[in-house]
Amino acid sequence: MGIPLEPASAIPERRHGEEDEFRTLTKEMDARRRGEGALEGVKRVVAVHSGKGGVGKTFLAVNVAYALAERGFEVGILDADVDCPNVPKFLGMRERLYVDERKRFVPVRHRGVKVVSMGLTRDDEGEPFLIRGPAKHRVAIDLLMGSDWGALDFLLVDLPPGTADVPMSLFEFGDVEGILYVTTPQKEALIDTRKSIRMGRTFALAQIGLVENMSGPIFGRDRALALAQDEGIPYLGSIPLDERILSMNERGDIAFTDVSLEPVAAPIVDAVARPRETGR
Repeated sequence: MGIPLEPASAIPERRHGEEDEFRTLTKEMDARRRGEGALEGVKRVVAVHSGKGGVGKTFLAVNVAYALAERGFEVGILDADVDCPNVPKFLGMRERLYVDERKRFVPVRHRGVKVVSMGLTRDDEGEPFLIRGPAKHRVAIDLLMGSDWGALDFLLVDLPPGTADVPMSLFEFGDVEGILYVTTPQKEALIDTRKSIRMGRTFALAQIGLVENMSGPIFGRDRALALAQDEGIPYLGSIPLDERILSMNERGDIAFTDVSLEPVAAPIVDAVARPRETGR
């Protein structure tokens, strides 16, 4: 038996300009923090996103961040997946995030890159973060705006999957310049990534480009090319499903700094580093 649905005419329309309590609170706190210069030293905020989970957002965000750092830029990483943070595990980090006397988070410096993640607040990586939707929004904004980033050329934001909750909050309130999208060749991932691309366009953010991860004979190769062409965004190439990359990931090494992967990494890193208009 199907779930009965009310006709569209029975659903009250939201009055123009009406805002819920969370939205109002977020805007007020965000305005206050902007006044305090919360991101004053951060030149560019770049989000890494996909509508589908498990496609390699953390891998791409971390690798682009450290490749930019190797080029001499000052870089930070915000792990915005607040209930399932993976950046510390990916990098093999054991340090702890703490709050200074000004009640601001102090990023952990790892190989020259500043990292902020909820994963740096727990000793037991298997302990779940039990947190509801509205609180996830608030925590994500707090981690972004309430951290002492200092002077950064780039802040890479590793977003959770999907087109709601945290991505929406950060796109609207987080001073994001542009979005780097990642997908795998499977049809489900491509469908969800299309939604992600259109979400970014809704928020008038720069579309940096699309990367296909785990490309090769198992899942397919360059299937994301047609999606990029159809949506009118740059296709930045494919990252192979390769045992070398897997081994580097397991060791906490950065694949994009390996000379043998420069032909794969360079177009992606170049696209992020390239100056652009924000689109706002």
